[in-house]
Amino acid sequence: MRFILILSLLCFALWPALAQDTIAEKMSWLAKAKSTSNFFVHFDKNVYTNNEIAYFTGYLIKEGATKVSNHQIMSVCLVRDLDSAIIIQDKFVMGKGLSFGSITLPDSILTGNYHFIAYTDQLINGLPSAIFYQSITIKTNIDPAFKASLKVLDATKENSKNHQVLLAVTTKDNRFLPKPTQINYRYGSLSKKTKTDPSGQLLISLPEQSNLTDPNLYVKLKNDKDSSYLNLALPLKKNKASIGFYPEGGSLVLGLSSNIGWEVKDQQKMPVAVKAFLYENNEVIDTVETSSYGIGKFLLLPKRESTYSIKLIHSGLADSIYYLPKAIEKGFVLNLKSAIVRDTLSLSIKTTGTKNLNFLLHNFRQIFSSIPFDMETNRRMIKIPLDEVPKGLVTLTVLDSLNRPLAERIFFAHYDNEEKITTSTDKQIYNQREKVTLNLKLNSDTISLVSIACIQDNRLEIKKINDIESYTYLTSELNALPVVLKGTPFKDKNYLEQVLLVKGWRKYTWQDLQTTTASDIIAKKDSLQMLGSITKSKKELVKPVTIGVFGDNKIRLINTSEKGSFNFNVDELILEQGKKSVLFINDKNKFDYKIQIYDQFLAVDEKLSKSLVFENPVLPSTIVNNAELVLKGNEKAIRLKEVVIKSRKDNGISYRGASGSNACGDYVCRYNILNCRNHPGDADNTQPVAGRSYMTNGISMIYQECRAGLGVDENFLKFNGIHQPKEFYHNDYKDPQEPAFFSTIYWNYGMMLTNKKETELNFYTSDITGKFKIIVQGVTNKGVVYSENFFEVKPSK
Repeated sequence: MRFILILSLLCFALWPALAQDTIAEKMSWLAKAKSTSNFFVHFDKNVYTNNEIAYFTGYLIKEGATKVSNHQIMSVCLVRDLDSAIIIQDKFVMGKGLSFGSITLPDSILTGNYHFIAYTDQLINGLPSAIFYQSITIKTNIDPAFKASLKVLDATKENSKNHQVLLAVTTKDNRFLPKPTQINYRYGSLSKKTKTDPSGQLLISLPEQSNLTDPNLYVKLKNDKDSSYLNLALPLKKNKASIGFYPEGGSLVLGLSSNIGWEVKDQQKMPVAVKAFLYENNEVIDTVETSSYGIGKFLLLPKRESTYSIKLIHSGLADSIYYLPKAIEKGFVLNLKSAIVRDTLSLSIKTTGTKNLNFLLHNFRQIFSSIPFDMETNRRMIKIPLDEVPKGLVTLTVLDSLNRPLAERIFFAHYDNEEKITTSTDKQIYNQREKVTLNLKLNSDTISLVSIACIQDNRLEIKKINDIESYTYLTSELNALPVVLKGTPFKDKNYLEQVLLVKGWRKYTWQDLQTTTASDIIAKKDSLQMLGSITKSKKELVKPVTIGVFGDNKIRLINTSEKGSFNFNVDELILEQGKKSVLFINDKNKFDYKIQIYDQFLAVDEKLSKSLVFENPVLPSTIVNNAELVLKGNEKAIRLKEVVIKSRKDNGISYRGASGSNACGDYVCRYNILNCRNHPGDADNTQPVAGRSYMTNGISMIYQECRAGLGVDENFLKFNGIHQPKEFYHNDYKDPQEPAFFSTIYWNYGMMLTNKKETELNFYTSDITGKFKIIVQGVTNKGVVYSENFFEVKPSK
């Protein structure tokens, strides 16, 4: 019993007050200096097509330097990875840390890799205090106008300096195109503009570049008015791997055995499963290996005058020796029984030096427990209760009597992977267009607010999946994590044990802590706004004027300053999604005025799209073509050739080209459905007529007058306001002639679940067959929750 000690948290009061206050104060300064909010956005999926709607819910989970109530607007923009171009942007109402919305992707959007950037209106030192990004892939439901492919002719050899890549372009029926295709390509620092030869081919020679972190060849093809993008991850010649050694606790100590975590990545930061020889001086003493996550562990007892190294056994990596850090003369070694714990942390400690220690449990922002401890002997077994420690990642730091860190280890406290929400369907296999009954049950003594998505399973790329539990407890605190091949990171204990062995605290270090001062907490807080100005005859005003703003059913009046500047309250800009706000001047000399809007969100979009760097590990390949990003035939409707109707009148209904929408963005499809998500941009769409009844979300409603199109002249300025969420259209697909190729067959947000009370939801399968996934995630007053389930849709007989 002498070697097993249960440390009481009551020992906190015994620690010297001055020392504890000093570290606690510095951690408080550091927390304020690097304060960020934990912001997560649930997107319904991460693979979309042109003209498809992306649904999302924003959760401000943790309050940072700015109160949750101050976050009133969520901005979402879509950025193309290839050139950081902003494709579309919109803003949505936020209240009590929640925001809901959707964005319709343009019909003309090109295939490839993109990412959504979501952030709120609160700024800290000029940048949003709450930012979230979601990588997505855009596929198309339209067959490309021409075929294009990239093929590596000869994989790079040891003595080869160039890649040889063949680009081939033909018509859809494999004929020569009538004229050459314009080509722009980029590889690392090399960019070039050229064109194909008369046969539609181009041989691209790419010199090998050193220290290339992005192995992709990016190609843009343009033939007449049709464009296409291709990117091919090229194989590289053998390079040294990136290897990190992580002795548990931080140091190797002479005469003390310790666990050593090690991590292997290739040049593109992809984890590598590998075996290796462990050498002591020039003699092999062990064979070690890493898992599929590129992480491994081995035990080592360092000896004096010995050097330790690793030599990889891997044909795809350069044959190199990697040396372990040198062992120190005197030090401290610790070992956790498990880094995934519930209520008690068990560890063993060994030392060849300092006996008087302080155990600190903290997260570099707050001290949860500090415990003085006398080793008495060189080896001890210790158990630390975690009553005062919150759920999540916690750092155990061992300090000497002068508060210098000797050893450190990260662990997960109060881990519980039990399902907080039970999801069940009435069947596991459904026919097309069949009713699904989904039951949700909250299994904890709390209240939960969740968003629910049911999507086609292949619309979720594994490496781009985010879930609210893994993001809140892991991703937001650590660097980029290895991709979990099955399930979610948070649910996989074996995965967590491996990651926490090699991932220390990445955001804050003891060096940061030592250099942090009280002056560092001074941060400039601000909020993004929509600002405006009015000039008269191109000159600054000399007296205020009154302007009107409308977009919903209300007209509001705003008074400018004497010089013509003005700003908005958030509630003056809120309107239905898809509609625009309109500003106007009611003055007899109104034609002399000019209104301008400065949207500060657009400037931040540009800044973030150019400055944020995203890690997207890729696997090299030898061939790619532009048909790979086209949906399969059983996932899309037959697309008829577009017919443009310039104008036509029938029973007082005006037709406007292919879209048929009015100035408010509203349209009616051929089945009398208002803003039907099955027929955006359809040639048969018509403008809704005020006073007539239309179906929406399964109920009949009378359409009100669209004010946005009335009396618009040069003194009316349309601009994007702040939108309320558009309801998901629930369809029973009773009309057999109406195609129903929807990959998201159910979406709901703001659904409240209560303790042990079942909630029943109903929706219908579409015409798409195969595996579907149900995702339920959200927040409770005790944390976050996530659950998933699956079912299959088979062709109807």
